[in-house]
Amino acid sequence: MSEGYENDTAIPFVRRSRLLKRYASVFAGLALVAALATGCSKSGSADSSTATAKGPITDSGDSGLKPMAGEKVAAGDSKHGMAIFGQNCSSCHGAGGAGGGIGPSLKGEKGRKDTSAAIAWIKNPQPPMPKLYPAPLSESDVADVAAYVEGL
Repeated sequence: MSEGYENDTAIPFVRRSRLLKRYASVFAGLALVAALATGCSKSGSADSSTATAKGPITDSGDSGLKPMAGEKVAAGDSKHGMAIFGQNCSSCHGAGGAGGGIGPSLKGEKGRKDTSAAIAWIKNPQPPMPKLYPAPLSESDVADVAAYVEGL
């Protein structure tokens, strides 16, 4: 019998342990990716196909909804919005909205969407962003998060 082998046909012990470590690393990495994807794809409603958006959908170049004519947008509390963002959004969009790998950076979002479009997007987002309105976020929570994001 050769040194380092359990028997003549077995893989050397050292080589086998390295192989097992490699498989464990790959498995751990996949588990982490799955956990992140699951955390960012949780939905606030069981059936999002029944959700109705307020206002007409804009052209394909725009990602938000336009408010209805004469509709006023309530100003939100950006400090409260920052707390809500930290609990619900920062895992994907990063701390302070600087980008977190899964979600894009939200810095300069005010130049891309006005407050009403930001509110509409938060209420009725496109995948992979989770739908958090009307639960767990309320109407005022959405306005607060939009105010925070618009200030980044």
